Amino acid sequence: MTKNQKIAIAVGSGLILTYAVIFVYQRIKRAQADASEVSSEEALDVLQELKKKNTNPEPEFTEEDTIPVVGENSELSDLQQSELISGLGDY
Repeated sequence: MTKNQKIAIAVGSGLILTYAVIFVYQRIKRAQADASEVSSEEALDVLQELKKKNTNPEPEFTEEDTIPVVGENSELSDLQQSELISGLGDY
């Protein structure tokens, strides 16, 4: 065998070994993820417990809060302002 053939075989073997290690690693991680899977009821219980522990109250928005405010000195025409307020405009 020539030196180049030996190098090619070594590089190919290294790539195959690297692929095999990554493949096995991914299988191990997948098995761990599958083992830690919880049912939907348990997940809902965890979310409800976290919601009870949450000290930040959720803000209550009214319909008025969702209307964009257009300044009086704006350069928009009346049509553009109405489109902006209705949500149809993209200005």
